Amino acid sequence: MKIYAVLLAAGTGSRTGLSMPKQLIKINKKEIILRSLEIFLKSKINFEAVIIAAPPPSVFEFDWNDFFEKNLENDEIKKIRIITGGETRQHSVDNSIKYIESIISPAETENTVVFIHDSARPFVTDEELHLLLDKTACHGAAFLCSEVTETIKEINNGAKTGIGTEIGIKTANPELKTLKRDKLISAKTPQVFRFEIIKKALEKAAEENFISTDDVSLVENLGLTAAAVKSTDFNIKITSALDIEIAQLLIGRFRKT
Repeated sequence: MKIYAVLLAAGTGSRTGLSMPKQLIKINKKEIILRSLEIFLKSKINFEAVIIAAPPPSVFEFDWNDFFEKNLENDEIKKIRIITGGETRQHSVDNSIKYIESIISPAETENTVVFIHDSARPFVTDEELHLLLDKTACHGAAFLCSEVTETIKEINNGAKTGIGTEIGIKTANPELKTLKRDKLISAKTPQVFRFEIIKKALEKAAEENFISTDDVSLVENLGLTAAAVKSTDFNIKITSALDIEIAQLLIGRFRKT
């Protein structure tokens, strides 16, 4: 079996409100992307390579090769492949899967597994990676998730988003529906797939112009499902400036765990 990891790092991180992409922000003196990368480089799973989908040069001019050469050991550098990501997450995943297809033989596709991970999630354990791999071997796809602890409401008021800048609702009388919390989970990454499954899912999505914010949704669009694996509470996604502060507080406890 050949196992690859895809690290999605093409976003600009505009929601942090900072002048640099969030993947280059440091948590305890180390860039977020390096912390996320070492999840795979230091894993007991023998990854063939880690494909890093970096921002297009037109979006963010940065010498990624030089950056990794300065921050990684020689044997680690040999494991990484830097490709150009897309304007959306889905485009970056598609570019990564096409790259993997270009470096493996047709006979290997049936025995190839791909981990897809957000570079803004630096707190994933090796135990979680092994659990995901085991579930993928059985089910074809698996992903990390957490329970939903807050009450979630669906808003239907004709707007693209239901949240405004004042009290929070764009219309005075929105249609509200309270979803059953015990039937909801929050999807996280890594999300792991047999290569042929995610390849077919991306091809079908392209044919139908189906856009998704995560990769499991693409597989669902194929009529398939994925095994849900409960993640630790550490597996936060760093999106805002507050998340960066939270990550600074978590790093010590995560190391002990």
